[in-house]
Amino acid sequence: MNPSTQAVQTARGGKTRVAPVTVIRFAELVPDWGRAPLFHKEGNHRAVFRYIGGPPDASPPAPLPGWDFANGVVMAPPGNGAPLHDHHCEECLMVWEGEFEVYWEEHKTRARRSVRLGKYDVIRFPAGVMRGYRNAGEENGFIYYIHGSGEHRPPVWHESLRGDLPPEARFEPYVPTPAYDPATQVVRYEDCPMNWNVYHEAKLPQGVRGIRRYVGAVGGEREGEGPPPSLADGEVSFVINENRTGSGAPLHNHPDLEEMFIPVEGRFAVSWLDARGEYHQAILDPWDACWVPSGVQRGFRNAGREWGKLHVVQGQPGAPPPEYHQDYSTLRR
Repeated sequence: MNPSTQAVQTARGGKTRVAPVTVIRFAELVPDWGRAPLFHKEGNHRAVFRYIGGPPDASPPAPLPGWDFANGVVMAPPGNGAPLHDHHCEECLMVWEGEFEVYWEEHKTRARRSVRLGKYDVIRFPAGVMRGYRNAGEENGFIYYIHGSGEHRPPVWHESLRGDLPPEARFEPYVPTPAYDPATQVVRYEDCPMNWNVYHEAKLPQGVRGIRRYVGAVGGEREGEGPPPSLADGEVSFVINENRTGSGAPLHNHPDLEEMFIPVEGRFAVSWLDARGEYHQAILDPWDACWVPSGVQRGFRNAGREWGKLHVVQGQPGAPPPEYHQDYSTLRR
């Protein structure tokens, strides 16, 4: 898909109805192992499975181009990962399987810093920081990324890698000074509390769910109740919902942003209404995804028999409260 420049510009302004609801099956994603000699060296082996965005010349391309954000999953064998690099936007990393060492250079001193992340732990990087990661475990590991802009720009590589990259590779940073210290942007899964009070309809038995708000608000009418987000608003907001069997979110619309649903544990049903008001549903297995543009009524529920975990990304921070398909105003009393 190659949307027009006008469509992309509209999407960046928060109006992302430039593509239909799209279901992405993880098993159908073709990994990108990289073409430069750098990626053929031991220590840099990794396979990138892109949901959204990435290089426009990738073959095959991601199922969707990027608008508000880009995301995907990287598989790295033991001891391998990504060397030092930077982006033009924020980058969030979350471990999905295994254990990873994430490292970076301090902006002023160039001293090396690192942190070890386990399952569902997160770190956020601003533009202007050289960072990398490696699989610190003994089995293949998987680390998920979100970029705070869907527009693809070439990554910035560390000067030490110049000999292993083509002449057109970029080494000049996009921003001179990072906005914050990534050492302050680590969120451990166990330290990210579940908030059960964000939405009024969560009072209903079919709406019961705990929301671990890693980054930013999620547009709930009761944002100020219960534990706050672990990290303040950035270029995107994202959570992990934890739902019991049959519970979830009713049909609702976010008029100004796109949204993506990815089960990380269990099976989930994502439903939506098309332009004619007809109901659709897709059953997602772990790591499948469903992208929904603005202006579409959408909802989800746990379709399994055990508690499940659903990762949700909202393409812009500070979302207003959703517009519901049904009237839940009596729950506000």
